[in-house]
Amino acid sequence: MDGAYSTSSITPVSKFGYMMRSHNMKRFWPVVILSAALILALSAVGVFSNQNEPDLSSAARARIEQARAAIVTIKTVDQSDQTTAQSRGFFIRKDLVATDGEVPDKNSRVVITAPDQRTIRVVSPGHYFLPYVLVEPQADFPMLKLGDSERVAINDRVYMLDEAGKIVTAKITGFTTLNHTRTFSLSIPIDSKAKGAPIFNRDGEVIGMATRGSNGESAGLAWPSEVLATMTHLNEPGVGVGAGSGRPFSREPASTNSNTSAASRVDMKPVRLSTPAARYTEAARANRVEGSVVLRVRVDEEGNVSGTSVVRGLPDGLTEQAIAAARASKFKPAMKDGKPVPYWVVLEISFSIR
Repeated sequence: MDGAYSTSSITPVSKFGYMMRSHNMKRFWPVVILSAALILALSAVGVFSNQNEPDLSSAARARIEQARAAIVTIKTVDQSDQTTAQSRGFFIRKDLVATDGEVPDKNSRVVITAPDQRTIRVVSPGHYFLPYVLVEPQADFPMLKLGDSERVAINDRVYMLDEAGKIVTAKITGFTTLNHTRTFSLSIPIDSKAKGAPIFNRDGEVIGMATRGSNGESAGLAWPSEVLATMTHLNEPGVGVGAGSGRPFSREPASTNSNTSAASRVDMKPVRLSTPAARYTEAARANRVEGSVVLRVRVDEEGNVSGTSVVRGLPDGLTEQAIAAARASKFKPAMKDGKPVPYWVVLEISFSIR
């Protein structure tokens, strides 16, 4: 029949070949089906992975890349101009560079080099929660936007800029306490030259500063941005550096946007009316623990403290005593458009053995 395909007209040899092809096809089809299923499965995994691990948005990537201009190299040099230590740092105020480098002694000095190799004039280095360097105000250096480190969670993706300016990706692997401060553990190591580099979240905001373990090991850690926010108040009225046993004082937290004044959000900030003395525990007295507990406290519309968050604590029960004293404090609430509104302030409570 024209157009028909009948095995009766096939010669023995061709019939044998046809049978072999038919047999092989029967064996081959399961492989084809399995391969197709595997390809589809791998494609599905790829799509799932991209959905659950999204890359940086163009805006966040641009924000991190622009941050290069604010990151400086900080060297400690001796009297022979030999470098004895090196770290990185970045501007958190026009005249203030945060870092994790060493505070120089009287026989050494600090040299700060900008990304364009300019030398920035140093006013004075010091330590206020973390090492810092006061410099001549720099109008052409961007200040990095501080994010909320309290929202950082395990497995969050974070980013930093390496020495070549390339964006490096890491993850938050846990939390640990370093010098009585909660720090983030990172999935990448931090060497001596990476200390002091900013750590960014997915929005391109700084949620920490890179540091190393307490024993100098290369394990990656990050100081939280809450500490950096507190440092921005350095040299404000009532804020100083050094040990002291005076009365506690309060101050507003830094805005997450360093270019926006916190004063513009309310007409009047909370005014502290009373704070009971925090009790010195016997364990702290026996171990001669001194220092300050720094808290962020929420002052509600009634002037009561309705929430607390520890920025920096002390051992032997002093943190708990400071929280108890903070919660018993009384404030005149913040005012906005003639109405009381809730507002967060920073409260520092000092402990000193007399």
